[in-house]
Amino acid sequence: MKSFVSLIMDIENSRMYSISERNDMQRFIIESIEGLNRAFKKSLEFDVIFSAGDEVQGLFRDITATVLYMRIFEMMVRPVKIRAGIGVGEWNIKIENGFSTQQDGPAYHRARSAIEEVKKKQTQRYRIYSERNDELINNLLNASCVLKEQQGYMQNIAQMIMELLYPFEKRELMTYDYDIIRELVKIKYNYRIGYRAIGRAGQAQKGKDHIPEELNELLFQVVEPIYIDGKNFDSEEVIIKKNMSSNIAEIMRCRRQNADMLIKRGNAIVIRNMDYVALQYIEREYGKYDV
Repeated sequence: MKSFVSLIMDIENSRMYSISERNDMQRFIIESIEGLNRAFKKSLEFDVIFSAGDEVQGLFRDITATVLYMRIFEMMVRPVKIRAGIGVGEWNIKIENGFSTQQDGPAYHRARSAIEEVKKKQTQRYRIYSERNDELINNLLNASCVLKEQQGYMQNIAQMIMELLYPFEKRELMTYDYDIIRELVKIKYNYRIGYRAIGRAGQAQKGKDHIPEELNELLFQVVEPIYIDGKNFDSEEVIIKKNMSSNIAEIMRCRRQNADMLIKRGNAIVIRNMDYVALQYIEREYGKYDV
């Protein structure tokens, strides 16, 4: 039987936000997953959708693509925290022309079990549950969580732009064109749920269109995917790119020195190093379970 990958994510402590914040959050989540669904279309069996109870759910054909989707979504919604469960297994209860939330099978059961396990953990946000021992990958997958949670608003913005300009991809299963990237960056800039105080840098940017039309050409020329193939584990060799700070600074409309500072203080390179190794391990050890 073919294996599929179910992804279930929910917003942690969603009830703590006001009604207006929750409404804004839901609109933002819907816009974000619509953009990400376009980027990940080739790897989706069922689109990721936002459902009742502040839950996000989808069905994928590939485990590495699933983790990549979860990873970008988590950065989009930060500082709001998410929990996620990923289940690998069969999809054997099928509703024709239905949504992911109407399907069922071992992949869904395992994803649900994984997210329930996360709720019991203090140091983990995400878990994979498959037919094998998943403890090593679950620890690798969560290694960068603390560093991400320590990022300020503009540090998170710099991280997000870096992720979209130099995206981790699995070849032929994802498509990041500059229209998708431009839209995701604009959505991210307009999102401030959870930031009670975003500082002078963030306040100065508020209300502006941060991605002017003339940057379309820059985005088209700069985007340089980093492919996850399960082979190359030398993260620093592939992650640090020429003119990276300058390109990020141009999009953020700041000096290169400021972009350098945001990248360094936000531990953006360290986070990408950790996540790159985890992704390569997933592809090497789990890729054979995919469709």
